[in-house]
Amino acid sequence: MESVETAESVGPPAQSGRLARLRQALVTLALVAGIGVFGWVVHQHYPIPKWLFWRYAGYWLGTLVVGIASYGLGHVALHRVFRVRMPLLEHAMVSMALGVYGFEILMFIIGLLGLYRTATFFVLPVALLAAVALPLYQHALHIRRVFARSAPTRPKLGPAALALAFGLLGLGMIYFYVITPSNIQFDSRWKHLALAEQYVVQGAIRPAVEGWVFTARPHFTSYLYTWAFLVPGRLFDKMTLAAHLEFGLFVMTTVVGIPALVRRLVPRADPRWIWAARFLFPGVLLYDSSVCGGADHVGAMFGTAVVLVLFRALRDLDLRYVSLLGVLCAAAALTKETVAIMLVPAPLALVVIRGAMLGVQSFRGRAEPNLGRRWLVAPLLLGGVGLAASSPLWLKNFLFYGDPFYPLLGAKLHAHPFTDQAAYRFKYGYAEGLLWKPTRDLKGLLQTLVALVDFSFVPNDWPKFHGKVPVFGSMFTLLLGCLPFLKKAKRIWLVVLLVHVGIFIWYSVHHQDRYLQALMPYMAAVTAAIALSVWRSFGTGARVALATLFGLQIVWGGDVYFIQTHAHARSPLKNSIDLLSAGFEKKHDARFGIQQHWQEVGQATPPQSRLLLHIWPDHHAHLGTMRHTVLDAYLWQFGVEYGAAGSTEGVRTMLRDLGVTHVLAEPDKESDGANSIAADLLFWDFATHLRERKTIGQGLLGKVPEEPIQAPFDDLTAVLSCTAKAPAKGLFHVRDLRVLPFGPIGFPAPIKPAKTKEEAEALLAHAHFVVLEEGCKEIGKPAGITRAFDLVTHRRRYGPFNAMELYRRRPGLSAIPLPP
Repeated sequence: MESVETAESVGPPAQSGRLARLRQALVTLALVAGIGVFGWVVHQHYPIPKWLFWRYAGYWLGTLVVGIASYGLGHVALHRVFRVRMPLLEHAMVSMALGVYGFEILMFIIGLLGLYRTATFFVLPVALLAAVALPLYQHALHIRRVFARSAPTRPKLGPAALALAFGLLGLGMIYFYVITPSNIQFDSRWKHLALAEQYVVQGAIRPAVEGWVFTARPHFTSYLYTWAFLVPGRLFDKMTLAAHLEFGLFVMTTVVGIPALVRRLVPRADPRWIWAARFLFPGVLLYDSSVCGGADHVGAMFGTAVVLVLFRALRDLDLRYVSLLGVLCAAAALTKETVAIMLVPAPLALVVIRGAMLGVQSFRGRAEPNLGRRWLVAPLLLGGVGLAASSPLWLKNFLFYGDPFYPLLGAKLHAHPFTDQAAYRFKYGYAEGLLWKPTRDLKGLLQTLVALVDFSFVPNDWPKFHGKVPVFGSMFTLLLGCLPFLKKAKRIWLVVLLVHVGIFIWYSVHHQDRYLQALMPYMAAVTAAIALSVWRSFGTGARVALATLFGLQIVWGGDVYFIQTHAHARSPLKNSIDLLSAGFEKKHDARFGIQQHWQEVGQATPPQSRLLLHIWPDHHAHLGTMRHTVLDAYLWQFGVEYGAAGSTEGVRTMLRDLGVTHVLAEPDKESDGANSIAADLLFWDFATHLRERKTIGQGLLGKVPEEPIQAPFDDLTAVLSCTAKAPAKGLFHVRDLRVLPFGPIGFPAPIKPAKTKEEAEALLAHAHFVVLEEGCKEIGKPAGITRAFDLVTHRRRYGPFNAMELYRRRPGLSAIPLPP
């Protein structure tokens, strides 16, 4: 009987080829028809152009292009500038960190040149990719060869597959937050992303006319986000693209950086799954330690690269690695103040100590001949390179504000803008009033030392987020008990030292849990290294105990992801679900609504306007106006002080000198009490003279008059008070009420005191303004005060000052002149 193979081979070969090609064509045609039918059907229900997929494909494309271009830039710098070679994972992590720093520097230079345009969004990454294409291609071939060589010896995952699944689940959970811009944290909406928006609106990096302090603080992540805000489209697209950039760097740090560090601590650690140790710290799943538009996770990326290079620099103070360490330390320092103070001092100190040790050996004649004078040159080189690499911040500050550390040295260097109260405000209102820090005595030192042990057990966060429940994760601290029993653990001890130096500084300066995310790669790597060493060397009992400990942590932290405490979204998880379901509900445009109130404010003002925002701290998340904004918050700017204006016209002149064309005061007739009584009186009196007034939400929007205010002005102010910290009962000039609600300075004596309620009320006839302290039973509210006076603002309690009502005399009603 003829076989099937023989039967099929019979016949002309050409005919068989034609039939095969025909069958292929018909199958392809059938599939294309299926695509057309399916597309036509689903388009009727959910128009294909409106699918969210296209937007998110664009976000990922932008993230990958910037990521690959940055990586290529760092790769070229490592090989051609620093001329160093490192194992593949370490090379990848350091290249990415170095490249991101380079990308931020490029964005900074472009901003100084005033070239923030839509074209920059496309041209910069494409040009950068083209410049590094050939070295990247050669590097890709090298990576391929490395993987090919390691494939035969790579062990099967086996039980480690559970760890890999755990890690992938953690990444997926975080990304499900990232897909909605509602997840962007409060601070990012008035600092990191708001600053990026301002640069795009201005088309350049320019000094803040009001001396907004965040333009002068380390904030280089905002330049990365500025690139995202150059994308044409909605605010939704800009915010979500920025979040994807941060998520991409978080993934790189987690999946590449942590394994690179663990393999430096424990040889032959399997990089395919060891990174999952990152999610033994569930705080990353909770607002506001998650990936939510901040800078802490970007700082963690730089920190990981710093410690990888530090190991090599400390070995023999090779000047190539010392120089590279200087650049990376500068990059970390430029990211955020808390990143700078936690990650930079210890590596610098260790290099100096290592240099001193080699110096002693050199003087004793015991140093290796090839080391030369590295013991002296290396610390100096590290400091010099770090200073030069950080110069974009301090040199820019000096040129913009006259103070490289504005506003820290403002009084000594005659910084600008810098009011006569600026130094006082910074010292007593900001540095001593807002920072979370222990007392500067033995008790405070003991608290700080205790925090080295209990930082993960005692929450250091706003109570409204998760109360007194610890969610940070404690595996790092608990596993340190095993460390003394491990062999060949010097490198682990070194990273543990770096972590605890960082925690000590963190707790001493400003201890909020979210800032510790910059140290998390260190903690995760140490946790993984100790766990892996215990698993390899201490038998079944230790393995069971270790697995139980990890299991308890995972179960305990299992609900953190679902805690609904987000400052804006309450539950980003639900917001993501609503976003994905909006297509089915035909809410194709409504689903992109974000920061709607602030977008409405921006739309209510002309495109070229400069908008003053007189808003409470809990309203500061003003991202979305797409207008040049000026913020007058007393604790975060040092160029605006209404009490110094002297009059209502003085306030108008001050704002016009700043280029302000419009004012939004929100909430209307409400003061947060953080400024002086004089400032509130003059600002809110000025607000009654705004033109084209309209109400938007809870706020008052108006245009600053171009012509001088002609209304007569009298600054005599009657104060009706009863507490020791308030100004005494009597008659004051407005300028005497410039005292701030913090610090040691108190009010001067009134120009005409009043000892009794009756004497105080009699002064109302002479006053243009009235300050009425609330809660004074012996004074109460004078009868008929509303007939002669209008309430201009209600001032809330702040510090030692009680709540107050501030009035001004009604137009047309004259005060009785005060007798000589």
